[in-house]
Amino acid sequence: MKKIAQIALAVTGIFSLCGKDIDLEPHIRKYWKIWQNKKIEVAKPKYTPDGNPGEMTAYLEACLKRFAPHFLDEYAAIDRILNLPEKTYLGIMASGAKVSPLAKVDHECTSWVMMPDATGGRQLLMHKNRDSKGRPLTLQRRAVPGKHAWIGNGSVVAFAPTQGMNDCGLVVMMNSGCPVVKSEHSYQGIGTTIIARTLLEECANAKDAVALLTKIINDRAYYHWDSGSIWFIGDSKDVFIVENTTYHAEAKRVNSGVIVRANAFHYPEMQKFSIRGNDSRIAHHRRENAVAELLITKALRPNGVITPLDSMAASRISVIPEDKECYPPCGKNTISATTFAVDLEYPDVLSTAYMVFASPASSCYLPVPVMVTDIPDELLNGDYSERAFVRAENGLPFLPEKELKALEMKLYKRHTFAIEAARKLLKNGGSRMEAAGILQQAFNENWKDIINSEK
Repeated sequence: MKKIAQIALAVTGIFSLCGKDIDLEPHIRKYWKIWQNKKIEVAKPKYTPDGNPGEMTAYLEACLKRFAPHFLDEYAAIDRILNLPEKTYLGIMASGAKVSPLAKVDHECTSWVMMPDATGGRQLLMHKNRDSKGRPLTLQRRAVPGKHAWIGNGSVVAFAPTQGMNDCGLVVMMNSGCPVVKSEHSYQGIGTTIIARTLLEECANAKDAVALLTKIINDRAYYHWDSGSIWFIGDSKDVFIVENTTYHAEAKRVNSGVIVRANAFHYPEMQKFSIRGNDSRIAHHRRENAVAELLITKALRPNGVITPLDSMAASRISVIPEDKECYPPCGKNTISATTFAVDLEYPDVLSTAYMVFASPASSCYLPVPVMVTDIPDELLNGDYSERAFVRAENGLPFLPEKELKALEMKLYKRHTFAIEAARKLLKNGGSRMEAAGILQQAFNENWKDIINSEK
């Protein structure tokens, strides 16, 4: 116990500002390198009937005034920092930037939930493989005063996570849903990543997050072009999967086992809105089945438990055996992934995000504690992510398979040891700050091992 306390106190200086938000101006000037010395303009919307960015900007502004007004202050500050005309960044969040326009791809994400009865009873696992375009990516961390702090995976020039977890152990992530009938299209409102941040900042649990998401949809503030969404919202007590279109949402609680979703609606209540064809639906189900097959037959049945390492292995499935032409869970459009491990005993302290910031095929998973505060520059400015994207373009892994498995096992064991050391400290009356120090130390050591292996 004395040694554990010494480790924690050795890094206490890092946590003297535990929970403090970023200083916006120096952060943007230092880390938003891809926008430096470039002309930043609002893109002309690709999917609106009239292509009017001003209308989309005004509509988003009205929606944010209702659900996240502090975002408007932040966006205005970004305009001033980057010397942009008023409401430029708001417009970019509504319809994209000309330097990095929003991209639409055929396949958007495969996600899965592994409930505690399948993971050994001490943690909930939720994973997302993201299929899209855009680079580089970054480890995001925000702690806006009066809001829940969160970590997430997303663009280097937007505080809008594609997958995230907050300081209560609440996880929010989303897939694209089915293409829907024209009456359910949405061409303006709050985009899904901004909604994700809103849920993470405003909600302490999954039930409240589902309620807020439903309110956003009912208030005509949801935006996702001509497709609906599939949301995965969970905490240490409840997990929900929500399917929605612009005007309709159906939420159901996950009770046990393993559930995998690609981009096809499953709920009978949502079928009347979908126009996805039979061949396309089968392809998405094959993707789901490939992940379930690995998790259940290669992990749960033989070992009695699914671990984050098993989820990582599933994230790298690159071929569907029964149909090699079918788009796999890890394909050409896969650009990031995270396995969230929500600790059931101390979700606010011991939960973890195992992250990669490019394709899992070209990356090594880094365990990120939910209370991390000291983040390396290369994870914030996109340099680490960009190197992984270069590897992906050239079809290169982070390391040969055997070496990569050994490295990820080493990182996993170190982090797991730190979790249990922190758990013991908490049980013996130690503080959250001391526990966070133990986990930060493991994070720092794991990061050094990754960088040394990359070189």
